Amino acid sequence: MKHIAMIALAMGLASPAPAQEQAPDRLLELESKIDALSQEVERLKLGEAAAEPQADAKTFGYAPAATKVYRAQQNKVSIGGYGEMVYKSVSNRRQDGAASGVRDMADFQRAILYVGYKFNDWVLFNSELEFEHGTTGNTRGEVSVEQAYIDFRFSRPFGVRAGTLIVPVGITNEVHEPTTFHGVFRPGVETNIIPTTWRENGLGIFGEAGILSYRSYIMTGLQAVSNTGVKGFNDSTALRSGRSSGAKSFAEDLAWVGRLDISPVEGVKVGTSLYTGEADQNLTARDVPVTLREVHGQAEYRGLELKALYAHGSVGNAANLNSAQGYTNIAKNSVGSKFFGGYLEGAFNVLSGAKTSQYLAFFVRYERYDTQWRTPAGFAKNPANSRTEYTRGLTYKPIPQVAVKLDHQWITNKARTGANQVNLGLGYIF
Repeated sequence: MKHIAMIALAMGLASPAPAQEQAPDRLLELESKIDALSQEVERLKLGEAAAEPQADAKTFGYAPAATKVYRAQQNKVSIGGYGEMVYKSVSNRRQDGAASGVRDMADFQRAILYVGYKFNDWVLFNSELEFEHGTTGNTRGEVSVEQAYIDFRFSRPFGVRAGTLIVPVGITNEVHEPTTFHGVFRPGVETNIIPTTWRENGLGIFGEAGILSYRSYIMTGLQAVSNTGVKGFNDSTALRSGRSSGAKSFAEDLAWVGRLDISPVEGVKVGTSLYTGEADQNLTARDVPVTLREVHGQAEYRGLELKALYAHGSVGNAANLNSAQGYTNIAKNSVGSKFFGGYLEGAFNVLSGAKTSQYLAFFVRYERYDTQWRTPAGFAKNPANSRTEYTRGLTYKPIPQVAVKLDHQWITNKARTGANQVNLGLGYIF
């Protein structure tokens, strides 16, 4: 409408002048006004082009704030981010009645900046810079590059991606912004079985076509043995401490990961992924093959939300790895030669039928996982690693970009050393 009004004004200014008005003066006045109108049109165009896209849609498997650069104008920098502050109060007593000895804790858990640049309509850069626990002093926190990659998007069905990449496994690993999941903390299965946030250096292909989406990457492998700051595999978190996170990663052993998702109807997604490779990095006498498989599903209908995931993995030559890591049968700290985990989650947005953009959902989640489901011959299991968790709570979003969360967790294990906890969280994206 502004453009139409200015054109109309220009046409009016261009109408014949009264006979008594001198022509040179009239022409100078017209030139001045037309120049001002041209500058205003250009300013409006620049303003439209400079408008920052909203963090309101997922793209190519990534979360809303992480993909703003995909919706940005060409030759433009895109800035986004998210953050989480959490409070945790642990019960004074464990399952077995002994004192838990765990203090209440408040933590600005993470503050994230996304910085991207869209060179043109098919080449872009995206990055995620993470600041954890408010500081890097006194070993309390760290600063990390969580992802940094270049996309060459030849078409929507086919693109090439290279850099530090999120491993496309599970529901939460790629989509880990606090407004996208229920509960103050990420699911235990997607922390200890699937080690979110898991990233490695690599390259591969990705795309979407109709109801299908896929990712397929070659990446640096995990590191099973403690060396150069990487702790290696352990009994309680399976593969998690074997991540090099793109920092001077050993590349003696590589891995492949592939993922396929199908969205047959709006609001429904089912998929699977497979990670396979070796993790010895020439630090052990024998190879350490690793496999991790998972299947997942999500569905949303009106105010109802459902999630389900099951994952299981294996570590080969675990006895040899135990020797390299110094793990003993007496300590019951053997690496699990097999491990598994799964969860079911349901939620309902009680405001779904109201004429409001606000969101208030009650949710429940059941998790069962064991990082030592099987151990090599001669190595005993630690029953504390066979865990069951029940979480119930609520998520309130006054606007889609801000979430306030409250939940209660019943955390149990077969050693009866689990302790319940109440969690409160505040998260945001932009």
